[in-house]
Amino acid sequence: MEFPNYSEQTAEGMLGTNPMLEAGLMGFLGIRHSGCGAGWIEAELDVRADLLTPFGTAHGGVVSALADHVLGSVMYPVMASGQWAATTEFKLNLLRPVRDGVLRARADIISMSRRTAVVRIDVTNDTPEGGARLAAAAQGTVSIQDPR
Repeated sequence: MEFPNYSEQTAEGMLGTNPMLEAGLMGFLGIRHSGCGAGWIEAELDVRADLLTPFGTAHGGVVSALADHVLGSVMYPVMASGQWAATTEFKLNLLRPVRDGVLRARADIISMSRRTAVVRIDVTNDTPEGGARLAAAAQGTVSIQDPR
């Protein structure tokens, strides 16, 4: 897929320190971007005790928040300057419990028009013992909005 508005500067900016990413829910969850390019982004968070359910597994809302974050964030390096993305829907399949380690989400744009994009997200769990397991899979749609 080609992205005529791709900005390498914006992609690189997604990886640096950003006060917007350190505030609110993203800051609380500790989401950090680990890679970004034309049509893809990766983000991760450490699975902490305060993010677990009483049964000792990562809350589905934590996994969902990470998936939703990359669903929208993947758009910024490929949209025209001033545009913004809004999630309109996504479906998340939780495939296996996550108890510890790192949750890593990779979003890939699979279709994009002037007004909408469809994004696929894989969420893996890097465990302390080594190795990564697919923990969740998602697909969603974002609406591309022009500046107001």
